[in-house]
Amino acid sequence: MASPQESKPLCLKRKLVDNCLSKECKSRRVVVDNGPSDPSAKRCKCCCTRPNLASDCVNYLKSGVPSRIVFYKQDSWHNFPEQIMKSLIEGFKGGKSSVVAVMDDEPVLVDFLSMSLVNLQTRKQQSVAWYDDTGKGFFPSLFFDEEGDETANLDSSNVEDGAQGIMLDKAVSSPEEVVKQVVLESGPPGPHKPSTADILRKKITSVERGSEDFLLVQDLFLSGMGPFATPNNILHIHRYSPNDITAQCRLQAFEKQMSCTKEDRGDSNVRYGWLGSTKSDIVRILINGFGNTGKPAEKACLSAGVYLSPEDRAFTSVGLCDVDEKAVQYMLLCRVILGNMEAITPGSQDSFPSSEIYDSGVDDCSNPKCYVMWPSHLNTHIRLEYLVSFRLSPKVRSKMVNKC
Repeated sequence: MASPQESKPLCLKRKLVDNCLSKECKSRRVVVDNGPSDPSAKRCKCCCTRPNLASDCVNYLKSGVPSRIVFYKQDSWHNFPEQIMKSLIEGFKGGKSSVVAVMDDEPVLVDFLSMSLVNLQTRKQQSVAWYDDTGKGFFPSLFFDEEGDETANLDSSNVEDGAQGIMLDKAVSSPEEVVKQVVLESGPPGPHKPSTADILRKKITSVERGSEDFLLVQDLFLSGMGPFATPNNILHIHRYSPNDITAQCRLQAFEKQMSCTKEDRGDSNVRYGWLGSTKSDIVRILINGFGNTGKPAEKACLSAGVYLSPEDRAFTSVGLCDVDEKAVQYMLLCRVILGNMEAITPGSQDSFPSSEIYDSGVDDCSNPKCYVMWPSHLNTHIRLEYLVSFRLSPKVRSKMVNKC
């Protein structure tokens, strides 16, 4: 595995805004059209079932450059304002899977992978769709408008033909739950849903002790632990190697983002980072990915997002790990695209960079002790690599607490 690149990118301080978290949307029947800007568009009534995130990710990967991007509001599709539309198209053309913009004086995140528009202040979401340069339409499997508290299911194959729908009373799964459902449905059919352990077996593979990869991860872990750990403290190392389509989309998005950042900045500045959290959070990340919410591993002391420690400071992330019933702790080794780093003021609550010239946040540009991956970058700028399980003595564990 290639070693991450290093550089000293531009770094500045900035103001902060509210965190971005998505809410569950309630379902009801709605009427759909392509908005007043497209008088020739046909009307479609559709039923709400369950969004297919895997299918939405494939839309992004298969689509050509959009010529028109629309968002769902008050039962119809509307064009984005001209300047925002232009920046979205340029972002898509440049290989970005998400773009931050300001619309109606409020910061928004347009995520092409999940085909959603997130208001970073109200935390509400709306669906996004587009037509590419060949005129082909790409619509999400579910379209919704949380601002109007309405959702509807859209069969994209019937967009031009129209369809009659029904009303459903059950709530639609939030994005995080949708990802889990995609994973569950990707397994072989059976009388019962697979257990968490069964799902994890499809996500990770054991790394043989003494192998090149094992020694690489072991050296990184021990170099960041100083005198507090030895090889005997490492119990197991597993490689993150999922085969479901949703996880593959995320991996492809990371590779694409790495190439685009290198082209734009001259150096993608890819580093290793340690992510420490509770066992339940670690399992959730391995199964569901990070999503758009910036959870877990949130720390209010800097800003919203996922926090990692540099490869030579593993001990700071160990302090965030809980201890299971067998006195075992778990930590993730990730690769992160730092690109141009931006210093974050302690006490702030940023949920996206202050400018498009920045790719990540840090506590100190000259000597970062903490990497911050913003919620708007979680689908593209961070990649899971290895899961490390280890056991430390109670005395050492007490020293690790509050060191980050």
